[in-house]
Amino acid sequence: MMTTFSVFPKFYQHLDPAGLAALVHETGLDTVNLVVREGYWITLDNMKSAVPPFMRAMEKAGLRVHFATAGFSVEQMRKDDSPLAILADHGVTDFRMDYFSVQGGDVRASLEKARSEMGEMAEICARRQIRAILQLHHGRLITNSAAAWIVFRDLPAQWVGVEIDPGNQSHEGRENWSRAAQLLGEYLAAVGIKDTAPVQNPEKAAEPSKGWSRPWAPIYEGETNWFDVAKALRATQFKGTLVFMPFYHADDPAKMTETLKREVAYLRRVMAEI
Repeated sequence: MMTTFSVFPKFYQHLDPAGLAALVHETGLDTVNLVVREGYWITLDNMKSAVPPFMRAMEKAGLRVHFATAGFSVEQMRKDDSPLAILADHGVTDFRMDYFSVQGGDVRASLEKARSEMGEMAEICARRQIRAILQLHHGRLITNSAAAWIVFRDLPAQWVGVEIDPGNQSHEGRENWSRAAQLLGEYLAAVGIKDTAPVQNPEKAAEPSKGWSRPWAPIYEGETNWFDVAKALRATQFKGTLVFMPFYHADDPAKMTETLKREVAYLRRVMAEI
């Protein structure tokens, strides 16, 4: 099993690229995601000028950045796929694309449309020599491995892949990770690393939810069995990116970083013990 520990620095906007590189070293990660998003270091409009210095800063720190959180849709890339060329030309091999949604309340038709569009995305990615990764995400069309298999089956795994996300998926249920990894097989390209821990508010016990909610939690505290996840990855000879997503303590960067450091150490221990 070959894995790379990376981070989606959603709440580290206060850092410059050199600071991001320092964060990677401080927390025991291997690298950082390149983020293409309004309000971040790189945006869709400034990619041509912003990607090169970002990559140089990472290279200077001894880091190789290969995974981008970009959110590009099929429709966007159909009109202009030059952003993919910029990423690929600077060593990025994978990018997390936009999600699919249920259209008009018709799940079946939406899955068929998503399958058609993923086929189109595969052709675009083959042309630009980069792989599109779809993250399984609650509240979207494709929230589990079975739905992903319907969409990705028979498409070229060299150019399209799936990112499972145990913490995110827990908002809509729970997967058998061994079966999920076996089903996705060569399409399993990344894993989102975050968790949740259900809590109950007794004051809302009479409501339909019975007062239960599911806030984000560090992976060393949440309910996901990360040993099961790691065993599933190893059994299927997973080769991909583990994307840490520190979505807690966003108002306290020091605490967020200390938590991330503990998460990285925890998952490395899990990987070593399975």
